[in-house]
Amino acid sequence: MRKQFTRLAAAAAVAATISSCAGSYHAIRPDRLGNYQAATQAGAPVEFEYRYSALLANGANKKYVKKERKQGYQVVAVKVKNNTSTDLNFSRDLELTFSDRPIMPVPSVQAANDMKQGVAIYLLYVLGIGQVGGTRDPYTGQTTGGTILPWGPFAAAGNMIGASSANKNMRNEFAKFDLTNKVIRPGETVYGIVPLREANVAPLKLMLRTSAASVPVTVPATPPAATPAPSNGGQ
Repeated sequence: MRKQFTRLAAAAAVAATISSCAGSYHAIRPDRLGNYQAATQAGAPVEFEYRYSALLANGANKKYVKKERKQGYQVVAVKVKNNTSTDLNFSRDLELTFSDRPIMPVPSVQAANDMKQGVAIYLLYVLGIGQVGGTRDPYTGQTTGGTILPWGPFAAAGNMIGASSANKNMRNEFAKFDLTNKVIRPGETVYGIVPLREANVAPLKLMLRTSAASVPVTVPATPPAATPAPSNGGQ
């Protein structure tokens, strides 16, 4: 029994090393990012800032960056402030442009599905076995004795669980910061993750659509100027 436990423990240790093949997901957290690029002046009806390479903001995310490039995406973190006096629907009232041409962000669920890492591929590890210890014949190259370690099932399970969990974390964050039909209240600042189906980068702008262009801008009230006291020089 003790020998069998030792073999399983050794197999699990080998599998744990191999399980690192599955990529983890480092959250973008757009509401905590700095170094946004401002696309408007402060006080504009809609203040807009953005940051490309969002997947690299807080970690490598190698698996997802590779998928991002392969699928022709640009994942952008954005910051939007509504300085008007009315609610603004991000999809209805605002127009996003990429190099001065209108562009529609890809829905978060679709983008997360397009960029997810493979899970079933790790089933290939199931048949993996190894041998620890034993004596190697320098002439034939064969090893006799030792312990056979069935590390394959451990490695397959570890990688599949890791990849599935990382995909879920990405999907949940994309959904949390999805701006599709997001209502932005007057004076409110919102943060989002905007997946664009673009292979390259270009300046981004966010403007009020024509139908919303007449929305008044909230301007802080200015106290009236004090009336000067009458002069006594005429008496």
